Amino acid sequence: MGYLLSLLPETFLWLGCLSCILILGVPHGALDIYLIWSESKKNIRRACLFLAAYISVILLALGLWRISSEWFWFLFFLSAVYHFGASDEHPELISAMFRNSFKRLLWSYSRGLVLVFAPAAFHSNKILNYLKQATSLDFAAGFVAVAPFLFAYGLTFYLTVSLVSFRRVSSRTYRMLILKQVVSLLLIVALFRVSDPLVGFCLYFCCYHSLNHSFRVFSKTKKSNSSFFFAASLFTIPILPIWFWSGFRLPAGSSQENWVIACFVSIAALTFPHLFMVRKLHETLKRSTVNLGVSRTV
Repeated sequence: MGYLLSLLPETFLWLGCLSCILILGVPHGALDIYLIWSESKKNIRRACLFLAAYISVILLALGLWRISSEWFWFLFFLSAVYHFGASDEHPELISAMFRNSFKRLLWSYSRGLVLVFAPAAFHSNKILNYLKQATSLDFAAGFVAVAPFLFAYGLTFYLTVSLVSFRRVSSRTYRMLILKQVVSLLLIVALFRVSDPLVGFCLYFCCYHSLNHSFRVFSKTKKSNSSFFFAASLFTIPILPIWFWSGFRLPAGSSQENWVIACFVSIAALTFPHLFMVRKLHETLKRSTVNLGVSRTV
């Protein structure tokens, strides 16, 4: 994907990235329709109520963006630190690597700080140009100003916790898991550093974050994965009106910057209800892992 994006002229690079995000990245969240159906115990009435609540959270988020864009982005970035920090890997693996809950939270949140603030730390001017279209200039400038410090703090805490845990665990398997996590994050940071921020986020979001979540959803069912991809693609269609609505609500600016930030407004609004579904999925996977361990012990 990165190679194909590199072949695009710079003037069309944003369009290629947004196409990948909408076609490959956003559908991972659209798989929430299966999780809603699963949580409703295949009861149509309960499923409709869950879906109505899901859509209501999206509309409330968009309303907040129109009323107070600063609060909207503050809550989103706070949620993104948790979501990207804890949702890229299977929850049972994180629990196995870090038995101490405080250490696990510190590791997850520090990882989230790195992923959320790395693009702004490396490409402050481009992030500022995008973000100032969707919020006040003061908030956008403040975000870019604190990004290098929060990125540095996050990376320092992440590496420290990883090193301490690596030295204390006795299992070779857990050490390899920690090492794998550290190497993968450093590779993502390198990607953010050398590439355009839009390309870096596109590759991370589509090829790492989205795939990991999809694998977790598929682990809950024995049905064909292709049918879920098809269903997710159909459920992604409603994001297009949100995208267009957000784009037309933005102040006058370049069409490129407006449509890029409109896509991120849409993704941010969808992230809020998505967090609840991911948390529920993680709890289910943890319970199934514990039950599996008990049954094997018995």
